[in-house]
Amino acid sequence: MPMEIRILLEPDAQAWWAMRLEALRAEPYAFGKAVEEHQATPVETIAARFRDAPSEDLHLGAFENGVLIGTATLIRDKGVKDRHKAHIYAVYVASPHRGKGAGRALIAELIDRAKRDPSLEQILLAVATVQTAARELYRSLGFETFGIEPRALKVGKDYIDEDHMILRFDQSQH
Repeated sequence: MPMEIRILLEPDAQAWWAMRLEALRAEPYAFGKAVEEHQATPVETIAARFRDAPSEDLHLGAFENGVLIGTATLIRDKGVKDRHKAHIYAVYVASPHRGKGAGRALIAELIDRAKRDPSLEQILLAVATVQTAARELYRSLGFETFGIEPRALKVGKDYIDEDHMILRFDQSQH
C-alpha cells in the first residue's frame, strides 16, 4: 500500500500524541516543547485541536498501511497585519521511515495546499542548525535562510541555534 498524506482527524489524536512523545524523546534538540510539557497535554486536547482547527490551519499525517509514520503542521497567522504568513511546526518522521520521502511528501503537500490561498504570501519555519537533513530538505523545496537565532533553545546545559527560513510565493502564480 502506498504512503498516504492526509489531514489528521480527531480519531488520529492518540497516534499523533504518541508520535509527538517519540519525537520529543528522540530529537530533543529539534523541538521547542519539552517531553514533560507534552506529557501534561491530554490526548483530548489534541483531538479537539484536530476537530476545531480553523480551515486555514493544516495538521497533516503520513500513513503507511494505516499507521502514522510522520507529521507536519501549518498554522496561519491570525492578525490583520500578519495574515499573509503561515508557520510550519511539528515536522517529524519516525526513524525507521526516514529517507523514504515521507518528510518531503508532507512538506510538499503543506506547500501545495497553502498556495491555493491567494492571500497567503509566505511560509516560515525554524530548524535547529544541527538538523542537517531537515535543513537540506527545506532548501530543496525552496526555503531560504534569512537569519540564525543564537541560543534559540536550551536543552539541559546545551544551547541550540536555529535557522529561520522562509518560502515566498510568487504572487503571479496564485
